[in-house]
Amino acid sequence: MTLRHSLLAVLTLGPAYGYQLHGEVVERTRRDTPLNVGQVYSTLDRLRRDELIASAGITDDHLPLYELTDDGIIEARMHLTEPDIADWHDMVERILLALSLPGSHHDTLVANYRRLWEPYAGASSETLDPTGGQAQAAAEHAARLLRSAALAWLDSLPDIEPWPLRTDRRRRGRRAAETVHPPT
Repeated sequence: MTLRHSLLAVLTLGPAYGYQLHGEVVERTRRDTPLNVGQVYSTLDRLRRDELIASAGITDDHLPLYELTDDGIIEARMHLTEPDIADWHDMVERILLALSLPGSHHDTLVANYRRLWEPYAGASSETLDPTGGQAQAAAEHAARLLRSAALAWLDSLPDIEPWPLRTDRRRRGRRAAETVHPPT
Protein backbone atom coordinates (compact mmCIF):
# COMPACT_ATOMS: atom_id res chain seq x y z
CA MET A 1 0.00 0.00 0.00
CA THR A 2 1.43 3.34 -0.94
CA LEU A 3 1.97 6.06 1.61
CA ARG A 4 0.10 8.38 -0.76
CA HIS A 5 -3.08 6.35 -0.40
CA SER A 6 -2.64 5.85 3.33
CA LEU A 7 -2.45 9.61 3.85
CA LEU A 8 -5.49 10.20 1.67
CA ALA A 9 -7.42 7.55 3.61
CA VAL A 10 -6.57 9.09 6.99
CA LEU A 11 -7.50 12.54 5.70
CA THR A 12 -11.05 11.26 5.11
CA LEU A 13 -11.40 11.79 8.87
CA GLY A 14 -10.74 15.52 8.55
CA PRO A 15 -7.88 18.03 8.47
CA ALA A 16 -4.59 16.97 10.04
CA TYR A 17 -0.96 18.10 10.21
CA GLY A 18 2.02 16.13 8.92
CA TYR A 19 3.35 14.54 12.10
CA GLN A 20 -0.19 13.69 13.15
CA LEU A 21 -0.68 11.89 9.82
CA HIS A 22 2.59 10.03 10.34
CA GLY A 23 1.39 8.70 13.70
CA GLU A 24 -2.05 7.80 12.40
CA VAL A 25 -0.68 5.79 9.47
CA VAL A 26 1.76 3.89 11.70
CA GLU A 27 -0.89 3.18 14.34
CA ARG A 28 -3.66 2.20 11.94
CA THR A 29 -1.66 0.01 9.54
CA ARG A 30 0.72 -1.65 12.02
CA ARG A 31 3.47 -1.27 9.43
CA ASP A 32 6.27 -3.79 9.65
CA THR A 33 8.81 -1.28 8.34
CA PRO A 34 9.60 2.11 9.88
CA LEU A 35 7.96 5.14 8.32
CA ASN A 36 10.29 8.10 7.97
CA VAL A 37 8.48 11.33 8.78
CA GLY A 38 10.35 12.98 5.90
CA GLN A 39 8.54 10.60 3.53
CA VAL A 40 5.24 11.88 4.89
CA TYR A 41 6.12 15.52 4.22
CA SER A 42 7.48 14.87 0.72
CA THR A 43 4.37 12.83 -0.09
CA LEU A 44 2.16 15.64 1.22
CA ASP A 45 4.02 18.04 -1.11
CA ARG A 46 3.28 15.76 -4.08
CA LEU A 47 -0.37 15.40 -3.05
CA ARG A 48 -0.67 19.21 -2.98
CA ARG A 49 1.02 19.46 -6.37
CA ASP A 50 -1.43 16.87 -7.75
CA GLU A 51 -4.32 18.83 -6.19
CA LEU A 52 -5.54 15.91 -4.09
CA ILE A 53 -5.07 17.86 -0.85
CA ALA A 54 -5.15 21.55 0.00
CA SER A 55 -4.27 23.78 2.91
CA ALA A 56 -6.82 23.73 5.73
CA GLY A 57 -5.24 26.52 7.76
CA ILE A 58 -2.91 26.11 10.71
CA THR A 59 -3.05 24.73 14.23
CA ASP A 60 -2.89 26.98 17.29
CA ASP A 61 0.87 26.45 17.34
CA HIS A 62 1.24 27.22 13.62
CA LEU A 63 1.49 23.74 12.12
CA PRO A 64 0.05 23.52 8.59
CA LEU A 65 -3.16 21.51 8.30
CA TYR A 66 -4.08 19.53 5.19
CA GLU A 67 -7.49 18.46 3.89
CA LEU A 68 -8.77 16.48 0.93
CA THR A 69 -9.94 18.15 -2.25
CA ASP A 70 -12.88 16.69 -4.19
CA ASP A 71 -10.43 14.69 -6.33
CA GLY A 72 -8.65 13.52 -3.18
CA ILE A 73 -11.93 12.27 -1.72
CA ILE A 74 -12.64 10.27 -4.87
CA GLU A 75 -9.16 8.70 -4.90
CA ALA A 76 -9.32 7.86 -1.19
CA ARG A 77 -12.72 6.19 -1.56
CA MET A 78 -11.51 4.13 -4.52
CA HIS A 79 -8.45 3.04 -2.56
CA LEU A 80 -10.60 1.96 0.38
CA THR A 81 -12.92 -0.19 -1.76
CA GLU A 82 -11.04 -1.33 -4.88
CA PRO A 83 -7.87 -3.41 -4.43
CA ASP A 84 -5.67 -3.45 -7.50
CA ILE A 85 -3.50 -6.51 -6.86
CA ALA A 86 -3.57 -9.63 -4.73
CA ASP A 87 -0.54 -8.76 -2.60
CA TRP A 88 -0.32 -9.94 1.00
CA HIS A 89 1.31 -6.86 2.58
CA ASP A 90 -0.83 -4.41 0.63
CA MET A 91 -3.97 -6.29 1.62
CA VAL A 92 -3.12 -6.42 5.33
CA GLU A 93 -2.23 -2.72 5.57
CA ARG A 94 -5.18 -1.58 3.46
CA ILE A 95 -7.74 -3.65 5.36
CA LEU A 96 -6.37 -2.69 8.79
CA LEU A 97 -6.52 0.96 7.75
CA ALA A 98 -10.08 0.62 6.43
CA LEU A 99 -11.22 -1.18 9.59
CA SER A 100 -9.87 1.69 11.71
CA LEU A 101 -11.71 4.44 9.82
CA PRO A 102 -15.24 5.38 10.91
CA GLY A 103 -17.60 5.30 7.95
CA SER A 104 -15.33 3.31 5.65
CA HIS A 105 -16.83 0.58 3.50
CA HIS A 106 -14.42 -2.11 4.65
CA ASP A 107 -16.95 -4.86 3.84
CA THR A 108 -16.69 -3.90 0.17
CA LEU A 109 -12.90 -3.92 0.33
CA VAL A 110 -12.84 -7.35 2.00
CA ALA A 111 -15.28 -8.76 -0.57
CA ASN A 112 -13.19 -7.35 -3.43
CA TYR A 113 -9.99 -8.82 -1.99
CA ARG A 114 -11.75 -12.16 -1.66
CA ARG A 115 -12.61 -12.01 -5.38
CA LEU A 116 -8.96 -11.33 -6.19
CA TRP A 117 -7.72 -14.32 -4.19
CA GLU A 118 -10.51 -16.88 -4.82
CA PRO A 119 -9.92 -17.71 -8.49
CA TYR A 120 -6.56 -19.12 -7.51
CA ALA A 121 -7.53 -20.97 -4.34
CA GLY A 122 -8.35 -24.22 -6.09
CA ALA A 123 -5.37 -24.27 -8.47
CA SER A 124 -3.89 -27.72 -8.65
CA SER A 125 -0.62 -29.24 -9.72
CA GLU A 126 -2.24 -30.24 -13.03
CA THR A 127 -2.01 -26.60 -14.08
CA LEU A 128 1.78 -26.58 -13.69
CA ASP A 129 4.01 -26.38 -16.72
CA PRO A 130 5.39 -29.93 -16.92
CA THR A 131 8.74 -28.56 -18.10
CA GLY A 132 8.97 -26.20 -15.12
CA GLY A 133 10.63 -28.74 -12.89
CA GLN A 134 10.79 -28.80 -9.13
CA ALA A 135 11.43 -25.07 -8.74
CA GLN A 136 8.26 -24.27 -10.68
CA ALA A 137 6.29 -26.78 -8.60
CA ALA A 138 7.64 -25.27 -5.36
CA ALA A 139 6.75 -21.75 -6.51
CA GLU A 140 3.21 -22.80 -7.41
CA HIS A 141 2.81 -24.60 -4.08
CA ALA A 142 3.94 -21.46 -2.23
CA ALA A 143 1.44 -19.37 -4.21
CA ARG A 144 -1.40 -21.77 -3.33
CA LEU A 145 -0.47 -21.64 0.36
CA LEU A 146 -0.37 -17.83 0.30
CA ARG A 147 -3.77 -17.68 -1.38
CA SER A 148 -5.19 -20.11 1.16
CA ALA A 149 -3.72 -18.04 4.02
CA ALA A 150 -5.14 -14.82 2.56
CA LEU A 151 -8.63 -16.28 2.33
CA ALA A 152 -8.37 -17.71 5.86
CA TRP A 153 -7.25 -14.31 7.19
CA LEU A 154 -10.15 -12.57 5.42
CA ASP A 155 -12.54 -15.11 6.99
CA SER A 156 -11.16 -14.50 10.49
CA LEU A 157 -11.07 -10.70 10.59
CA PRO A 158 -12.08 -9.45 14.04
CA ASP A 159 -14.57 -6.67 14.62
CA ILE A 160 -12.41 -3.62 15.21
CA GLU A 161 -14.01 -0.52 16.62
CA PRO A 162 -13.02 2.38 14.34
CA TRP A 163 -11.61 5.50 15.96
CA PRO A 164 -11.39 9.19 15.00
CA LEU A 165 -8.23 11.22 14.52
CA ARG A 166 -6.22 11.55 17.70
CA THR A 167 -6.29 15.10 18.98
CA ASP A 168 -3.56 14.74 21.58
CA ARG A 169 -0.17 16.07 20.55
CA ARG A 170 2.23 13.28 19.69
CA ARG A 171 5.58 13.58 21.40
CA ARG A 172 8.73 13.68 19.34
CA GLY A 173 12.15 12.34 20.18
CA ARG A 174 13.21 9.73 22.68
CA ARG A 175 11.37 8.78 25.79
CA ALA A 176 12.79 10.25 28.95
CA ALA A 177 15.17 7.96 30.78
CA GLU A 178 13.98 6.65 34.09
CA THR A 179 15.62 8.48 36.95
CA VAL A 180 17.58 6.13 39.19
CA HIS A 181 17.84 7.25 42.78
CA PRO A 182 20.57 5.79 45.00
CA PRO A 183 19.32 3.85 48.02
CA THR A 184 19.05 5.93 51.18
